[in-house]
Amino acid sequence: MKPLWAFPLPGGLSIFIINKTPRTIAFSFKREVFVNKNFNKSISRRSFLRTMVVATAATTIDWPRIQALASTIEPKSDYPVVVIGAGLGGLTAATYLARNGFPVTVLEQHDVPGGYVTSFKRGEFTFDVSPHYTLGIGPFLEELVIKYKVELVTPRELFRAIALDYELILPQKDPEGFIRILSEKFPLEAQGIQAFISQLKGLVQEWLKPFEMKTISSTHPIVWNLSRLSTAQLLDQHFKDPGLKALLSIFGSGYGLPASKLPGLLFAVGTAGAVFIGRQFIKPSGQGLSNVLVQAIENHRGRVILMTEVESILTKDGSVAGVKTNDGKTYPAKAVISNASAPATFEKMLSPKLVPDSYMAKLRNYRPSHSYFLVWLGLNQELRDKFKAFQNVVIPDHYDPETDDEATSACDASKARFQVYLYDTLYSEYSKPGKSTVKILMQCGYRPWKHFEADYFAGKKEAYRKEKDRIAQILIERTEALVIPGLKSMIEVMDAATPLTNMRYTKNPDGAVLGYEHSMDNYWIYRNRNGTPIKGLYLASAWGSPGGGVNPVMRGGQTTFKALMEDWGRKN
Repeated sequence: MKPLWAFPLPGGLSIFIINKTPRTIAFSFKREVFVNKNFNKSISRRSFLRTMVVATAATTIDWPRIQALASTIEPKSDYPVVVIGAGLGGLTAATYLARNGFPVTVLEQHDVPGGYVTSFKRGEFTFDVSPHYTLGIGPFLEELVIKYKVELVTPRELFRAIALDYELILPQKDPEGFIRILSEKFPLEAQGIQAFISQLKGLVQEWLKPFEMKTISSTHPIVWNLSRLSTAQLLDQHFKDPGLKALLSIFGSGYGLPASKLPGLLFAVGTAGAVFIGRQFIKPSGQGLSNVLVQAIENHRGRVILMTEVESILTKDGSVAGVKTNDGKTYPAKAVISNASAPATFEKMLSPKLVPDSYMAKLRNYRPSHSYFLVWLGLNQELRDKFKAFQNVVIPDHYDPETDDEATSACDASKARFQVYLYDTLYSEYSKPGKSTVKILMQCGYRPWKHFEADYFAGKKEAYRKEKDRIAQILIERTEALVIPGLKSMIEVMDAATPLTNMRYTKNPDGAVLGYEHSMDNYWIYRNRNGTPIKGLYLASAWGSPGGGVNPVMRGGQTTFKALMEDWGRKN
């Protein structure tokens, strides 16, 4: 299989664009037989789910070919690679390189690896920085030979939704139950709910088949039609009830865009993955996955150096030659993979003369994604048996995604949608006996924090802390009123973070959590590519392709390794 491009998206699935070579025609034929055999009108739910999982694994890279290419690149000592940043994208790319014998050095400015996939301790409690639900990372863990070191927990539910006139829990990996629960709550929308799930099933059937852009509108009509819709337009095709549309919008809420701006295809793929495959969570915490990747790199003679910030990318005759760190050290490299933000990579680490004006103009047209306001709580009571859902989403009373986006952008904690994560519902050992761990998450824009920036980084944080505490208390009060009665009396430990906290630890512009926005002009085949105009420089982060999230950034690291092997292999 030699695709022109592979486009992985959230949900653990990938679409392949292929050449019409004999080999790919044969591959396409086999896949079509596979689809026709497994996706017929009478397919059972069990067969459908099993096929989905098989398809997720089937869309990974053709490793025999890539490893054959890697074996021709000798001597390995002549091909050192430096990875800037130890986020999951950088660590994944570095692990593939190290396992294939290439000398790789990862340089990370923070004192822990993982980017947003990290954890920290406060007193007796361990707090995850991000929610860390994943879709379809099993193939990565197998390819990197670390599956036995990473445990994934699968909750029974997708999430609990709490709204003005309804409350419900949606099940995982149970499309029939999903349809039944929604139809009972919204009986006038029953026909639309059934049609929506049928459309998602049809999307998955098409998703399993390679395609060519010239014929995609006829061979993959569902994919093609969804690619031209916003999420709002997609939902309007099926539903009228604003409460139901607000509920379903939760499946796309992780992108931080209102339904009017979020690509319908992204929303549909993510929703299909959640409904049919289900979400998993990393046990004991996200930091565990990051640490396992570091261990795999070091076990294969790679290096991960913390508290070391890259100042500049060195070049010679238009190609990368290495990097220079803030302490004046240089690290020679045949290739550099940047896990840092794209703005920092091209505007701070490289000479402006090296980057084509057209490329910079394209990047400057993109917008950083949303950020988070987070509150972590360590409680002095056990909540595990009192609540059924890990993720609890509070939907604003107005049911208007545009109004919610305005509140989110303004970091208005009294009006914005927010989520409460009860970690002890995942497994009983998460907290110590008699304790519980809770996180409150509200997406927010950077603009309200911009005027604190100069003082914050100058160490003058009094006004900033006052505002941070004010917002945290509003979220705690809303959580007590709507999710956890009596919450304030249980709090033993509290901490909070803002977009400025994110910027401090990751150096991401605006404290962005998903790199660039996944807008209609920067997603799927339109997403900023991992290859760059600078010879030997690649991206492997949320700022490249396919974007942000645990699965996407790992795929980004994987596809960057593939691209590097193909580039080097062509020269041997």
